[in-house]
Amino acid sequence: MPSSRRAALVTLGCARNEVDSEELAARLERDGWTLVDDPEDADAVVVNTCGFVEAAKKDSVDTVLALADGASSDPHGPSRAVVAVGCLAERYGTELATALPEADAVLGFDAYPQLGAHLDAILAGETPASHTPSDRRTLLPLSPVARRSSTAAVPGHGEALRVVTPPADLPAGLAPASGPPVLRRRLSGGPVAPLKIASGCDRRCSFCAIPSFRGSYVSRLPDEILA
Repeated sequence: MPSSRRAALVTLGCARNEVDSEELAARLERDGWTLVDDPEDADAVVVNTCGFVEAAKKDSVDTVLALADGASSDPHGPSRAVVAVGCLAERYGTELATALPEADAVLGFDAYPQLGAHLDAILAGETPASHTPSDRRTLLPLSPVARRSSTAAVPGHGEALRVVTPPADLPAGLAPASGPPVLRRRLSGGPVAPLKIASGCDRRCSFCAIPSFRGSYVSRLPDEILA
């Protein structure tokens, strides 16, 4: 395994996925990966997919196919792993992996804390088990208050609020402390960034599948958001 491994993140879908990708970026950096902007420069490309409406699903599949095709078009070039994560991967899992063999892995939300290790395994020639979908509403307690202490993986919540990483974007003394650091690495510049205040939903609308793969409603406390 090379000492320097490069990863690129391609984010599709809504602003929630942007926050999730920045959490994944921080996890990868913590595991020794170097983040690059151009997938052509990466050893592994992580595609954060969207799985809500048909157009978004098609866009996600087309993106994975295009990246996989680019990785294999030059027989003399370096191999590049292409991994699908995000809502489409969480919603369909093994079904998506069967229909999309071009992807080197299809990983769900539970794999996020070990994403770096999964990418290492793929580059070493291993094939991580594809995500097996389940109704994520069953992973959290019925009581919304009790959900905050659950150990279920909820991207943007849980461990991401407890892990302290030093802020790297501002020199010391330039600005006052802006609250507890979180496990997040900005992937874009600019003066604004999405902030996830809640995930999931407790409603049972027949036309919406989001609660089944995003889980029950989990919110962050006002003091946490202000910090």
